[in-house]
Amino acid sequence: MSIWLDITTTLAWGRPALGIVRVEAETLRHFLGIEDHPVRLCRFERESSSYYEVSREEALAALARLDAGGHAKSAQPAAAVALPKSAVPPTEPLEVRLERWGRKTIARLPGRYQLQARHWALQCRSIVRKFSSPQPQIGESVQSAATAAARTHHKSASPFGKGDTYISLGIDWDQKDLSVLYTLKKSLELKVILFCHDIIPILMPEYCVPGVPEKFPSYFADVAWCADLILCNSECSRNDLLDYLHSVGAPVPALGTVRLGGDIPASATQLPSAEIADLLNERYILFVSTIEARKNHKVLYQAYKRLLSAGHKDLPKLIFVGMQGWGVDQLIQDLEEPSIQSHILRLQNVSDSDLAHLYRHCLFTTYPSLYEGWGIPVAESLAYGRFCLASDAASIPEVGGNLIEYLSPQDENAWAERIAWYIKNPQAVESRQEIIRSDYRPVRWSDTGAAIFQSAVAVRSSASQSTAHLA
Repeated sequence: MSIWLDITTTLAWGRPALGIVRVEAETLRHFLGIEDHPVRLCRFERESSSYYEVSREEALAALARLDAGGHAKSAQPAAAVALPKSAVPPTEPLEVRLERWGRKTIARLPGRYQLQARHWALQCRSIVRKFSSPQPQIGESVQSAATAAARTHHKSASPFGKGDTYISLGIDWDQKDLSVLYTLKKSLELKVILFCHDIIPILMPEYCVPGVPEKFPSYFADVAWCADLILCNSECSRNDLLDYLHSVGAPVPALGTVRLGGDIPASATQLPSAEIADLLNERYILFVSTIEARKNHKVLYQAYKRLLSAGHKDLPKLIFVGMQGWGVDQLIQDLEEPSIQSHILRLQNVSDSDLAHLYRHCLFTTYPSLYEGWGIPVAESLAYGRFCLASDAASIPEVGGNLIEYLSPQDENAWAERIAWYIKNPQAVESRQEIIRSDYRPVRWSDTGAAIFQSAVAVRSSASQSTAHLA
């Protein structure tokens, strides 16, 4: 019986690895090095609703492309994930506007109360829908993979054998058809491990590309039907998912947590590019993240504007590393204002090697995100021994522990004040960083890969024991 890793997302991705892409790619990198039990690789093709085996050579080429910043030709250009574009959302129903008001209210609470308030609000929403909505309840309207498989009789190709174990960690809501997976699970007694990166499109749909939030309620119900095990990247994500599955009446499979790596696969001897080499000679603060509303670049922009207006001089450059996402057109225009343009720099398509150099040489990092399933850049900052000024929302305190400082992501004054204080007190930053270098125990991506592999072995062993017991 084989263990399979689905690398559809890695093969399709044509830009630098980030977030979900890095989780799949680094797990692939670890799996390729397992010699005592080689893992087989596959991809899904939506056009034919079929799975196909992927060669080791294809996988290595995809990793090399990502390591180079995603500039090389994609192994599957037709299936590449499209860059979200700005769009004007349609007129929203009253329920959506009320939910937005509720989220803004919760955001004003101290960070330690926000997660509990979100869980309470999610339960209230389910109750309100049950008694007041003329639409089908969400648990009834979900198109589960079980129902789809029962009435769909397509003959999908797959390389899987009876009793194999299948792992998928990628962008499945866009790239997969879980009804196909469910059919294979039932016909081949396939053991299925899927991943929950977060349920932000359900909790905070206003921060997602139009069309994405609508997919997620049915997607996670499908995941619950298909999976023998759902791995989560934090206790926060696990609790969010568990609350959601209970609220819609979906089955709850085994849920586990896996800590994500913080190291960057970059050669220690590789020199920085010319553009980055020039920056390394300057003083700068670093924020690594896709530029989108949820990541909250705006609070840093406003903080820097406050500092400049207050007469602060000789501010270090603030560097945003990440591609432009959805819904930030106004912010991008604001960043081009003459008064701010020389103080905030945006970098895109940064290779892993250049990113490693940027981490090593920054004064400190920031991470003001409104909500995260994990927050990989915080772990990366700590792995490079750099202090981080971070949001206190969601899972971020799980990442940074007591080694970094937390602020409310909504408090512009606090961000301006603490940034100014650390700029004026470099000895305090260095003291923090000495503690980080001494006390932080980084999780490497190889650790993440090993944990995922052991989860697959455990699921398979459990299935074998059940079969032996029945025999």
